[in-house]
Amino acid sequence: MTRFLFILACLAGLSGALMAEDAGDTARKASADLSRAAELLMSAESSSDRIAALTTTVRAYEDGLAAMREGLRKAALRERDIRNRLSDEDAELASVLTLLQTASHQTQDKAVIHPGGALDTIRAGTLAAALVPTLQARAKALDDDLNELDALMTLQTAGMETLEAGVAGVRDARLALSDAIANRTNLPERLSTDDAALQALVNSAETLSGFADSLLPTENGIAQLPPRPWPRPVNGDILRGFNEADAAGVRRPGLVFATEAKALVTASAPATVRFAGELPGQGIVAILEPAAGSLVILAGMGLSFVQRGQIVSRNDPIGLMGGRQLGPQENLIETARESGLFGGETLYMEVRQGRLPVDPAAILRLGQD
Repeated sequence: MTRFLFILACLAGLSGALMAEDAGDTARKASADLSRAAELLMSAESSSDRIAALTTTVRAYEDGLAAMREGLRKAALRERDIRNRLSDEDAELASVLTLLQTASHQTQDKAVIHPGGALDTIRAGTLAAALVPTLQARAKALDDDLNELDALMTLQTAGMETLEAGVAGVRDARLALSDAIANRTNLPERLSTDDAALQALVNSAETLSGFADSLLPTENGIAQLPPRPWPRPVNGDILRGFNEADAAGVRRPGLVFATEAKALVTASAPATVRFAGELPGQGIVAILEPAAGSLVILAGMGLSFVQRGQIVSRNDPIGLMGGRQLGPQENLIETARESGLFGGETLYMEVRQGRLPVDPAAILRLGQD
């Protein structure tokens, strides 16, 4: 970690390397986030509320890994830009070096006479004197580019080591969280008579929204939602907005988050779990009731941590996304694709009040996490 911070300091010292400084700043924050996450993982073992501590740890790792990937992506783009520019300027750079060498020879104690006579000799000397500072400035810019390129390559090498440690850390934290949740003893008792009725609803449901509405009582009372803004349920970017059409032209009354494989899904508000399980074509689904007459649907997970009747608080773990967690090398390949989105998995979130959809973007804390 010390070596990595030294490289970041070198990057920050490069004059004119604004994009490199940006990459260094992003990576520096990521390094701090991952260090904090590692400390949280160690302290979680002795925490009185181990599940809450591990939930915070997993989120810290996910934030740090996302920032590290972004820093490495910026570094890779900057490196590519410099290499392309140097490649395009090969002929010009060769001319610059030749002219500098010639100018250097002219500064020696030699008399150089222009064939056109004394006047042309004076003019040539004046032009040469004016040209030297320009050539020296161009050579200095070239030297800065090469130094920056070297620092960026070193940053990516050291960043990969930090990323590798972070990937291993988040894997350990997720396993520890899964074990802690599996060992809980304060869960509500399951009612087998309700299970049969619920399965009948699952079998007869034509849409996800229709199934969710079937869980609401018949009375029309709608209580006020918990205070907003709510934190987003997963660490990721919005892939599609409320009622935004997908590639097939299908519109859904909710948000689709692009996120990482095995990303942690948490409750955005205190709620009662009305359903947790698999729905055909939807993956693992959790339906939460944050207030009477209102529901929050989370669909597309690979693993659920909750069960029906359970009370959850804000930021409590609900489940994990499916898919396979990328290794460090695969993470680096992903950064080179210049995608602003997370990759691999999507989580669908829908908020319903009185059987009518509400745009979650009006409730969530977007862009402030």
